[in-house]
Amino acid sequence: MQVDIVGRINNLQLPRTQPYIPIFECLVNSIEAMVDLPKTYPSRIDVTIDHDVRQHNIHGVDDVASSIQNITVTDTGIGFNDQNYQAFFLSDSTNKVARGNKGIGRFTWLKVFENARVESNYLDGDEWSQREFDFLKTKSGIENEKVIKAKSKQYRTSVKLLSLRSEYQKHFPKNLETISRKIIDHLLIYFVSGDCPQIWLHDNLGSQSLNVNQVFADEIRSSVTELNFTVKEWPFIARIVKYHSSASKQHSVSYCAHSREVLSQKASALVSDLTVRLVDDAGESFVFLTYISGTYLDENVNSERTAFLFMRDDDLEFPEELTKQDIYDAVGEQLKNVAAPYLVTLKTEKRRNVENFVASKAPEYRFILNSRYESHLDRVAPHLSDDALDLALFKVQREIEVEHKEDAKQITTLASDATTDSEQYNNLYESYLSAENELGKAALAKYVIHRRTILDLLDDALEIQENGRYAKEELVHKLIFPMRTTSDDVGFSEQNLWVIDERLAFHSHLASDLPIRKLKVVNSTDGDEPDIVVFNSPTAFSESESAFQSIVLVEFKRPERNEYPPNDEDPVEQVLRYVRKIKDGEAKSLKGKTINSQQIPFYAYIICSLTPKMKQIASDRDFTPMADNEGYFLYHKTRGCYIEIMSYDKMLNDAKKRNRAFFDKLQISCN
Repeated sequence: MQVDIVGRINNLQLPRTQPYIPIFECLVNSIEAMVDLPKTYPSRIDVTIDHDVRQHNIHGVDDVASSIQNITVTDTGIGFNDQNYQAFFLSDSTNKVARGNKGIGRFTWLKVFENARVESNYLDGDEWSQREFDFLKTKSGIENEKVIKAKSKQYRTSVKLLSLRSEYQKHFPKNLETISRKIIDHLLIYFVSGDCPQIWLHDNLGSQSLNVNQVFADEIRSSVTELNFTVKEWPFIARIVKYHSSASKQHSVSYCAHSREVLSQKASALVSDLTVRLVDDAGESFVFLTYISGTYLDENVNSERTAFLFMRDDDLEFPEELTKQDIYDAVGEQLKNVAAPYLVTLKTEKRRNVENFVASKAPEYRFILNSRYESHLDRVAPHLSDDALDLALFKVQREIEVEHKEDAKQITTLASDATTDSEQYNNLYESYLSAENELGKAALAKYVIHRRTILDLLDDALEIQENGRYAKEELVHKLIFPMRTTSDDVGFSEQNLWVIDERLAFHSHLASDLPIRKLKVVNSTDGDEPDIVVFNSPTAFSESESAFQSIVLVEFKRPERNEYPPNDEDPVEQVLRYVRKIKDGEAKSLKGKTINSQQIPFYAYIICSLTPKMKQIASDRDFTPMADNEGYFLYHKTRGCYIEIMSYDKMLNDAKKRNRAFFDKLQISCN
């Protein structure tokens, strides 16, 4: 043999979970060996499983998988005549390339078994001959080859696969029924075509011989739907089987080359609803087993028949070539059409679950329920948990947003071509406008829900904690704005200054719990750390580009704090000290220009609980009570600072009132 057998087999990739591949190879060889026979000759294949009877006697019939020793495949094909025998000598032989043979199938024999023995009766001219040889994992591969005059004048070839390797033992099917279904799964196209020879299974354990063709006829034949379709001018055939056997637990799609399965995938990857067994009109559960074949797959399978050489999906140089995704999309459509009648109940249940989830927990996705997005919603799998469903709907929203951007590009192109009065432009524009409105509502709904969540968290933070104490002010601070950061570090979605005052969201610069000396808009060496200091943008009518419109200070105090010892400054004195130190430092614009901070108005919010001590401080400093008695206000003329003492309850309740209309619109409760 013109190949290093040992090296070739060692390099052969064959997972241990597929020990039956050598049988499939033998069966396909047997089927092809009968193609050229005259129709008058019988076509039959016998597969005999030889177990170690000693182990059988010890362990019993239910534990026979590990005792398999040998497997013999006998057929009535044309046999190892001189031409076929010479082809056997060549690695990667092209002798049967037209039928898809890669010339390497026989190497799987020695990957799974220790050796093989071949005995073949064939017609040599007018004489019947018998050829025998051993196929071994040695450098030459062929040993003990001889040709003698045949005793029997009939076609008969026997391939004996001897001594199953231990690493493949536990993965080998345990009984004839399982093996028969494995054979049917792998050779389904042969069975569906009606040209498959009779295949019989036998063993030495006393089991009744099994006719694989009859198993196929009883269980599958009437449940096969055959569809022809094309993908970029390439013809394909989909054979979709309603498979009732419990041996298959999930819907699958198998891609075949030259009538043999090469790879498979879960059908749910193509049709999201195919995640559970379906029920037919007779009340029997089943799965769809789909087998795809076509010239393109035949021509692009690798030599081991374990994968296809698909064009990369992102390869833009050859747009006319098929990609894996092209095929997947087309197969998905075929399968979806066949499965549709059986998915009605499942789709209805999924729709109801999505609607309930959107109504109660995720109103930002309500627009996805629009009929125009039905195809997107179809790709959401049924029976998802709330977290998984939220992620799935988020992905759908992203898909819609991407399509929306593509529509925008088309509109721009049409407008630049001066076709704004065309029907295509108007239709696309109306579609874009509708989608823009829906996406905008979704974004707004998501933000409103974010606000509702923050207010709920604040509600919890202001209650007595599990340790019997009230939370520290840092917890409230973090919810409103992250500590030890600036507005340059924090995204808008993390800034919840609206809880205090909606206007605080629009500022030039903000620092949270940082020393005054680190504020980039103040020249100072002071180490005081205001909880929050906000430098607001100048008004549109300001005479100076560098002037700040105002500077706002926010100071949080521990909820229910009632002690402010005489030797400690009170919160009012604390914020006034911050005002003085910021004014004493040289204020700068964001462009680095020194400005006169003495003329900039200051505003200060002291967020606290209105304990008796805090009420006394407000009274002693001549603060004016607010109308609702939940706070006090004062303008400090000397410091040029408006100060507001606000209770936590007032801050929270006012924020709820400002947002109540939005919550009501989304049907979100607001306590």
